[in-house]
Amino acid sequence: MHRYYADLHIHIGSAQGRAVKITASRHLTLHKVLFQDAPRKGLDIVGIVDTGSPLVSAEMEAMLTEGSLQELAGGGFLANNGVLLVAGCEIETCEGIHVIIYLPDLKSIRTLQKYLHTRVKNPNLSTQAARCSTLDLINLNVLLDGIFCPAHVFTPHKGIYGCWTRRWADVLGRQSRQIKILELGLSADTDMADCIAETRPVSFLSNSDAHSSGNIGREFNLLRMQNKNFEELRLCLYKSSGRNVAANFGMDPLLGKYHRTYCNKCRRIAVEEAPILKCPVCGGTDVVMGVYDRIVSIRDYDEPHHPVGRPLYRYRVPLKDLPGVGPRTLQSLWQAFSSEIDILENAPMERIAKVGGARLAALILGMRKGRLNIQAGGGGYYGKVLKGDGEH
Repeated sequence: MHRYYADLHIHIGSAQGRAVKITASRHLTLHKVLFQDAPRKGLDIVGIVDTGSPLVSAEMEAMLTEGSLQELAGGGFLANNGVLLVAGCEIETCEGIHVIIYLPDLKSIRTLQKYLHTRVKNPNLSTQAARCSTLDLINLNVLLDGIFCPAHVFTPHKGIYGCWTRRWADVLGRQSRQIKILELGLSADTDMADCIAETRPVSFLSNSDAHSSGNIGREFNLLRMQNKNFEELRLCLYKSSGRNVAANFGMDPLLGKYHRTYCNKCRRIAVEEAPILKCPVCGGTDVVMGVYDRIVSIRDYDEPHHPVGRPLYRYRVPLKDLPGVGPRTLQSLWQAFSSEIDILENAPMERIAKVGGARLAALILGMRKGRLNIQAGGGGYYGKVLKGDGEH
C-alpha cells in the first residue's frame, strides 16, 4: 500500500478565459492547480469540483489531446507530473445544501452536464442552485457510478446538518445508507462529528474548499491506497480491501469562520457556553449559528464516540496564516523545502529555524504535538493564531 496526500475540494476561477466559480480567483486555473499549486503544497491527489461546467471539461479534453493529462483505465485523470485529478461537481440542491459528486471518467462528466443543463440557470458556472433534490442526486450518483459526498456538513450556510436537518436519516430515509463519506468543513473536527451517532460508519474528509491558490491544502487527507486512480479512491473512502483514510489534517475548528455563533446586530462572536441560539447581550435572534453551537444542540453524546479505526485528526495551520510569516519568508521556505506539507510534517526543526526563524519552528513543533493558542472565529470571520499573551 502507498500513502497519498489529497485535497478533494478545490474550486477554479476560470476556464477558457471565462468565469467558472464566481467567488474564486480568476487566476486559479486547472493547469495552475495541477502543475504549480499541488506540487508546491505537496499534494498527490486533487479534487476539482467544478467539472460540471463544460468550460472545465473542455480544458480537460484539450489537456488529454496534448498529452499533459491521461484518462486512466481505473478512472480518474493523471497529469504528466504525477498528480491525480479527481473530477467532481459541487451542486446546490433544492433543499439549499451543497453536495459533491465525484465522477470516474469523461463519459460520466458529460452525462451529469446533460442532466444539469435544464436544471440550472447557467451551466458554465459552478455550484449552481439546481432544480433537483438531494435524493435525486443520490440516485443519479448511483447511475453514474460516482462517489457522493455532502459538503461542509455543519456550516450554517449550505451544510446538511447546519441548515437542513438534525439527522439525515430523517429526511433521506433508506437512501441515507448511500452516504458513506462526509466533508467536515473548516469549523469542525472528528471529535465534534463523532458526537452524532449516525456518522459512525462514515469516512470523514478534511478538504480546503479553496477559492484561491493560497488556500489549497489548508486541510487535506492522508489516503492509504494501492495506486492512484478513481477505483482505488472509492475503495479507500469506503474502507474496503485494506484501503482507508489514514489521517485527517485540518485547521483547528476555532479558526473556522463559522465556529461560534455571531450576532449580526452586536457584531460579536459568542464566548459563552454553547449552544448559543440568540445573542446573550442584546437578546436578538438575528444570529449566524456557530458550527460548535449547532453540534452541541443536536448531538447524541456529550463526548465523542469514535468507532474502531477512526483516523487521527491532526490540527494544522497553513504557513501563510502563522504569525510573522509574510511573502518573503514563504518564498524562502518554498525554495528550501520540497513542499509545504514537507515543512509541516517532516522537516527537522533545525532546518526550519535556520530558514524561517526560531519562532516559526516553535509554532510548527507545537502543531505537530497538539494545538496552538487560538482566538475563535464566527459569523464569517476567521479565527486567529495568537503569538502569546493575547497578541495576534
